Amino acid sequence: MFKPLPEIALILGVIIVIILLIYRKRSINNSNTLLSVSIFCILYMLFVNQLNFSREMLNYPVFSRTGNIAGFLVIPFLYLYTRNSFYPGIKWKKNDWLLFIPALFYCIDLAPFFLSDNAYKISQIRANLDDQSRNVSIQEGWLGIDGFHYIFMYVWSFFLMILQARLIIRNKHILKEGSGSMNYKLFWFIITLTVLHLPLIFPGIFGLILHLKWYTIRFNGTILSIHLIVSALFILFSPRILYGFFPQMVVPNSKKQLEIEDKPLYENPSIPKFSLPEEELQNTIEKMSLFMDKEKPYLNQNYSIHDLSRDINIPVYQLSPIINNYYQSNFNTWLNKFRVEYFIQISQREDMKGLTLDAIAKEAGFTNRTTFTNAFKKEKGTTPGQFVKTLSISY
Repeated sequence: MFKPLPEIALILGVIIVIILLIYRKRSINNSNTLLSVSIFCILYMLFVNQLNFSREMLNYPVFSRTGNIAGFLVIPFLYLYTRNSFYPGIKWKKNDWLLFIPALFYCIDLAPFFLSDNAYKISQIRANLDDQSRNVSIQEGWLGIDGFHYIFMYVWSFFLMILQARLIIRNKHILKEGSGSMNYKLFWFIITLTVLHLPLIFPGIFGLILHLKWYTIRFNGTILSIHLIVSALFILFSPRILYGFFPQMVVPNSKKQLEIEDKPLYENPSIPKFSLPEEELQNTIEKMSLFMDKEKPYLNQNYSIHDLSRDINIPVYQLSPIINNYYQSNFNTWLNKFRVEYFIQISQREDMKGLTLDAIAKEAGFTNRTTFTNAFKKEKGTTPGQFVKTLSISY
């Protein structure tokens, strides 16, 4: 039914989507799920494209015009995957739903066609396949503006690609020496995905506006096929990119991930060194300090390094080495320092005198007595009770 290249691409696409779903929880930021959706959109677009190319769409009218839904979604999910890779913990923002409005608008406009009977769909499909210009004009919707949805899809995609390029440029320092070979490969994988999406946009814009003869169903099928094949080969030959940027690394010959916080970076030879320009390092440290002093996020018992990454918009792979090297601590120990100081501060307040030390510790963000006592002894060299006695506070 299909030509060899699209057939190979469809098979590889299915394999890669399955692999991504299997590995969706292997990286802490779970970005593989977003990537799997983006690649599935490409896969589905190719499938629908080949149904049109082979005219098999006449036998499966339910798929008609549905490929454009995936077209509206593919780059939004690519952008979310890229952002979540660079900034783990920021999987969704409150305005991310805006990325899906064009796809929703398309579905609403084409609702009469999608809900019509097969006889009507087949008549429209036959007319569209016989006339390429009619096929890209999409006359079946309520809007009735020839070519609107295709042009809008390409313009919308171009806008998102600008945001995608901005993300890449802002994180280009990952390519600097010392960032690690796995980070290097993942960064280039993101660049490769971005470049592969460009032929899906610009030929379409010029092809529609200038009515170029080479802009056909066959051309789209070839571009989509190349996209899937290159993406699949990259993942198959560099599977470790599925674990994300460090510190989300994997211990060799083990299924367990290496928790970078277990040991300071300067003591852990398994993790590559990471450096920032002095000015950028000082700005980052100042930003972290101001946020901790003003917002006091450590009062949240479940606060994580990914939450901090999201709140101050600095990627984890920068935060963790800074905490490890500059503060000579891991994240949890660093966070507990703030909690210890806050405990000492509030323990002297009048409204706290009726509470136990454990209750005050929970107010400071500690989860349990053992963690609190150990952290306090590490910071002050004595137990909380003994320290309180030195302050002449009675409970």
